[in-house]
Amino acid sequence: MRILMISNHLGVQSGVQRYVQNLLLHLDTARYRVDLFVGQCPPDQASTAPALEAAGVRILAVPDNKKDRIRALAALLRRDAGYDIIHYHTASKIGAPVCGMMRLLCPRAKIIVHSHIVYPPLTLTWRAAHLLYRQFADYFLACGVAAGRFVFGEGIDRLPNFSVACNAVDRGRFFVDDAARTAVRRRYGIAPDERLAGFVGRLNHQKNPLFLLRVFAALCRRSPRWKLLLVGGGEQEPAMRTLAGELGIADRVLFAGVQNDVPSFMNAFDLFLLPSNFEGSPVTLVEAQACGVPCLASTRVPDDGSVTGLVRFLPLDAPLDTWAAQADAIAPGGPHADHWAALEAAGYELRTAAARMEQLYDSLAGEGTR
Repeated sequence: MRILMISNHLGVQSGVQRYVQNLLLHLDTARYRVDLFVGQCPPDQASTAPALEAAGVRILAVPDNKKDRIRALAALLRRDAGYDIIHYHTASKIGAPVCGMMRLLCPRAKIIVHSHIVYPPLTLTWRAAHLLYRQFADYFLACGVAAGRFVFGEGIDRLPNFSVACNAVDRGRFFVDDAARTAVRRRYGIAPDERLAGFVGRLNHQKNPLFLLRVFAALCRRSPRWKLLLVGGGEQEPAMRTLAGELGIADRVLFAGVQNDVPSFMNAFDLFLLPSNFEGSPVTLVEAQACGVPCLASTRVPDDGSVTGLVRFLPLDAPLDTWAAQADAIAPGGPHADHWAALEAAGYELRTAAARMEQLYDSLAGEGTR
């Protein structure tokens, strides 16, 4: 079976790309011949291409610019319309007419559109996109029900050709690891009696990192034992460094930059902070729970991925002292407990999720279930 998968780029900071990588590394690539069409990896990020190519995935990387990507995709499908499945990961309105273009140029393929975002407000142009997606796609996936409704429209979750594909993670990588916890904390000078708050992701408007710093400053006022470790980079990093100085917490905030070994950093944290302005269903929230880390997120983060009892939510307009008090209460520090039984029961184990995707491909392509 030939599959064309379309995503944004191959950088490790992208939650969507982490999902794509996780999925492709667990598909039977001897049976499913996958071409991955993506933008070129940003220069500040490590590329996931080598691991995917080693697993048998063919990478079709083009300039990471929307117009250039659309032109290149059209050229590809004019040359080769022999795909059985097109699996299109989308988080934008422009994806709707692109879906129409794919239907025109590759009429035999079954088109799966896969939503990864909730990005209010819901404008008139989004409502027009809903109509186009529903006209041209054969099947709808989303990381959560809210993400499906936002990109494809209200009631999409009541249709038989919709399902949730949760952001599953690899149990072989994300698990409670006391040795990794000790090593990372030693590397960054975290004393045994100190508590470490952490964040993994892009330092951009979506993730609300300036608010995160204000929460952390309030947390420091409650207890001098806290430090903050930020894993990732982004356009708001300079403003964050300035704000940390203004808040008097610069000596407590550690910028680790982009890192490949996310499980080790997750294990080092006593608390994972995710006060996002908007999200689909962030894979980092699942990764943190897989490592046994208490999490505090904003109510702008859908609760689909909260399956272990480790996650608490607060509205962004709640007082900073309320955020600090909640953070302090749920993160006592010390060794983490294993919560994989709850994650697996909820479908967040990667091999199970990959097998379900294979069953969907088989069903749509008319090959039955395996």
